[in-house]
Amino acid sequence: MNRLPLLVRGHRVFGYVFLALYVYFLWQMVPRLWTYQIEFPARTVMHFTLGMAIGPLLLLKILIVRFFPRLEGSLAPTLGTSLLVGATVLIGLSGPFALQETARAWTISQGGFLSDENLVRVRGLLAQTGLDEDACAAYASPAALLAGRDVLRRNCVECHDLRTVLARPRTPENWLSTVRRMADRTTLFNPLDETEQRQVTAYLIAVSPKLQQTAAQMRAQELSRATSQQAAQAVAEPASAVATFDPAAAQRVFESKCAECHGVDLVEQATLRTADDARDLVTRMVDAGLSATEEELTQIVQHLSANYVKSDQRE
Repeated sequence: MNRLPLLVRGHRVFGYVFLALYVYFLWQMVPRLWTYQIEFPARTVMHFTLGMAIGPLLLLKILIVRFFPRLEGSLAPTLGTSLLVGATVLIGLSGPFALQETARAWTISQGGFLSDENLVRVRGLLAQTGLDEDACAAYASPAALLAGRDVLRRNCVECHDLRTVLARPRTPENWLSTVRRMADRTTLFNPLDETEQRQVTAYLIAVSPKLQQTAAQMRAQELSRATSQQAAQAVAEPASAVATFDPAAAQRVFESKCAECHGVDLVEQATLRTADDARDLVTRMVDAGLSATEEELTQIVQHLSANYVKSDQRE
């Protein structure tokens, strides 16, 4: 009885599944190219180019297997390996970022957005968008909010990532206006109907407190960064150095602050010939994200000058 080996059958089934997935993703992704409002980023160009290149390879392999079996032994393994490598790279270009966006949306979703108290709040705010009491109750239900979250993840990332959507909280009317404006840009194959627009609006209203908290944290970080940059500019002037120098205290500040981003031994790789070099190094570290007061930065400069300047020209 002439039967294909189990491995060959499995390979053939996997090939058909791969083909079906490729056609599905092609159908989903190509229409999105016309929805982008800005120039494609480099990662998107690489993703699109590699995805389109897989198509001819896949078609060629199918033609060889189906109609040119005498070439299968010499060409099919090479084509199969190329498809495997291409698919792996393709997943690497998109998978981590998709997981990151999903994790971000999940994180924002936590903190009680489905709590009874928040559902009551959402129901009251939805009334400001023109819905009657029954509609407000329906769209403020857990099922509707979860559906809105899914629509946001699935549709709104066609033109931008979720950081753009969730950048800051808005009023209920502004959320609805934003969602409707985005719905006008959806593709012919993936439209956003009125129910989905309302679900997304309700979900965004539900997570607005979390967005407010996140926005406040970002403002605090920006303020801290601006304060540190001002302190760095002050420390850059030699006259700003304090009169007293406590080596032990300066070392503690140096180790605690610099260890936030890297090992303290990394400074040994820097070439510091004068105290001005130490000030420049500290200024660059502030630009890279170091947060510290003027006094702390001065102590770090003093510690660097006393222990890492490689000449006698210390100030």
